[in-house]
Amino acid sequence: MSAEERLKLKQLSQSTFPSPVAFSLLAASPTLDLVATITNGNTLAIRRARGELVSSSTEKGKSVQALCWKSDGQLLAVGWDDGTVRLLGVENTKVVHRINTSPGDGATAASQIVHVAWARNLARKRYHNLSSRSLQGLEDLDTNVADASLTNESHLPDLPHALTFLEIDDSLPKISPLPVSGGTGDDIFAFSTVAALESMFPPLKLEDSGVVDVMVVGIKGGQVHLSIYDSFAIGSFYIPVTVRHGDVEQWAKMDRSRDMVLHASHSNVSTHCLLIGPNGNIDMQVLYIVPMDLRFVSHSPFDLSLLASKTTTLQKLLRYLKQTRIHIVNEWSSTRELPSRFLNLVQQDLRKGKSGPTDIVQALYHTVLTGHVHQPVKEWLVESIGDRGHKRWEKAVILGLESLRNLIHENMLPALERITLILSRLFGIAGFHEQDDHIGFTSTDITRLVDVSAALNLLCHKILLIVVEELDLFRMFSSWLRITMDRVSSSNVSDEMMEKEALLDSTKTLRYIEKFLIDSPMALYLAQIPKNARDTEWKSMQDCRRVLDEVDQQLRNEESGKPYRQALPQMEFLVDLLTERAESVFENIAEAEKRNVRFGTAATFELRRADGERETIKLLDGKLCSDPVSKNNESTAHMFTAAVSMESPCTLWLGKSQLNIVNGVSEIQPTQVVSVDLLTRSGGPILDLKFLDEQQLLLLCRSEGRPPHLLVIPFTIQDTNVEYQTLSFPDDLSDFEPVRMEVREANNSRGEVPDRVCLIASDGLRYKVYAFSADRAELQGS
Repeated sequence: MSAEERLKLKQLSQSTFPSPVAFSLLAASPTLDLVATITNGNTLAIRRARGELVSSSTEKGKSVQALCWKSDGQLLAVGWDDGTVRLLGVENTKVVHRINTSPGDGATAASQIVHVAWARNLARKRYHNLSSRSLQGLEDLDTNVADASLTNESHLPDLPHALTFLEIDDSLPKISPLPVSGGTGDDIFAFSTVAALESMFPPLKLEDSGVVDVMVVGIKGGQVHLSIYDSFAIGSFYIPVTVRHGDVEQWAKMDRSRDMVLHASHSNVSTHCLLIGPNGNIDMQVLYIVPMDLRFVSHSPFDLSLLASKTTTLQKLLRYLKQTRIHIVNEWSSTRELPSRFLNLVQQDLRKGKSGPTDIVQALYHTVLTGHVHQPVKEWLVESIGDRGHKRWEKAVILGLESLRNLIHENMLPALERITLILSRLFGIAGFHEQDDHIGFTSTDITRLVDVSAALNLLCHKILLIVVEELDLFRMFSSWLRITMDRVSSSNVSDEMMEKEALLDSTKTLRYIEKFLIDSPMALYLAQIPKNARDTEWKSMQDCRRVLDEVDQQLRNEESGKPYRQALPQMEFLVDLLTERAESVFENIAEAEKRNVRFGTAATFELRRADGERETIKLLDGKLCSDPVSKNNESTAHMFTAAVSMESPCTLWLGKSQLNIVNGVSEIQPTQVVSVDLLTRSGGPILDLKFLDEQQLLLLCRSEGRPPHLLVIPFTIQDTNVEYQTLSFPDDLSDFEPVRMEVREANNSRGEVPDRVCLIASDGLRYKVYAFSADRAELQGS
């Protein structure tokens, strides 16, 4: 049976888009039949099969530069021309994270993103030394069970590792979604639903503890930005391109006219390959393959996944804390706004009076004690407030205070509890590696964060006590106000009204009038203060090591009527202080990891004919393959680069560059390049090419009088001899002119998804997805 008969394509789905999409900005999901498209430069759409819209978003005045899915299909990275990579969740279609690749000092223009790649690496494995394990105590066990457990290393329980990743977050009260109304900033929708919170705070699974997700963002001007675990930024690097001529290393001209055009990686290899080429409209004739060694993946002295998971979760909790504080301040303001307007009306009338009380507190105090209502107050109750105004007043205060109580109890305090847990884990990591400088922080740094977190906890409990008291007192005051309004607006006092009045607690009413009516005790924690006072105290607190004690002392001073520092008891002040100190720790961790990033000597890839002339690269793809035979500290990888030139559109160029990696440090060998004229099999020009996996390269071809078809070219690490098979598409593509191809390997993380070939038509409106109908083993072995 021929390959053409055994290997066939079947159509999975087809879609028609409402408007043309950008060919270069098309990204198929690795785990689901979803595709992300861009129209009009800035409208992002995620669609299911048959073009069904999942979500759509746009950024006014900005355009999309690059798209890339995370390997598990949970997040989509979108690079915008403001230098920001926004990560969108598939489940809730909201922006989960924002990664700023620009310097952030405001003095330079925003970085221009040219490429985004998302790779998954396996971190340093934990090796078990069986010979050093004591077999004492196994004599009483069944011999077969003992032998079975010792013959397979993977069956050995790693109790320290399991305890390291033991999570107790499930035993804590869950943090609740924040309301959309009342929020501000970029995170206004990030925490608004349960699905958003689940996407934002996924649990760290033990089986994923050895996985490191690395995002590689190419920036115009020869830079690359790295971040791990979705949002933890390591930083930006200028990519040094050094080429070796004989035994001499020479710098290639890097005048920022070259950018990263392609990225390749392998999960078992800590070295990534960056393909560097000219930017702009310059002809691409020479590419530099630059190895990038991520030694924090290969030789991390601590559990990198634990550290990165905790720090990124801490980053997100701080964002949640900041957004919660904004809601708290807005809710508190809403409880004061309407009552203040009502009170200002009567205050003006009382000040104009020639006799009687001059403010509303004195007037209402007098009414509660004597039952007598002064004329300005009577007119105010009947004409200005009335039945409708009283209901509005009651609703604004009660709903606002209840929301405030819920925000403290269900949002702020649970977030602070989780922050405390994370800080305790980081304190343990710092204590264990106290003598090392490779983690980037010390136990003292974490203690400073714990101190500020404890001060915030104190403030929250103080505010919560005030809210509960005010809510109780206001209900009594509101009932008294309602009865008083009915009494002054009626000529007769009914028995029912007298019974209601007798049930009132005058002590609570008087306490509310005295303590809460005009001024709120919560102003100490939530009201705005002069900027100069805040700035002065901000500078003085930078080196303070006992923030909790200082806050407690200032609160005591305020209660006793002594002078106190206004900014220190402010919730905003402490949230900002905690965020700044945490960001300092994050920056130090990033700097420590940054020192473990190394760029090696580059290999060149060029399409040079027999006459010595270079051809211009038109189509390009790359694949990093791992040699299965490797030692603990030594391994070999091969970088395969496939290209088609503008001058010879029917010729395939295939390059192989060997990387020898010792202790995470790589050395790349010169690239071996072969070319094969495929005109007799392709029948026409090669439209696109993509590596499917470590063994197969797919070429999309079309010729006159023949519909588009695929050439499947198997290759191996040991041999670059080109053999090929032809695959025809199952449906009629005579009016479907494909211009770009996306290829996705089979994936079973969210159901069985086969190997896929995705095509976009030249009109930008039609999109088709095909799957291999044959078994993978049959395809690879044919």
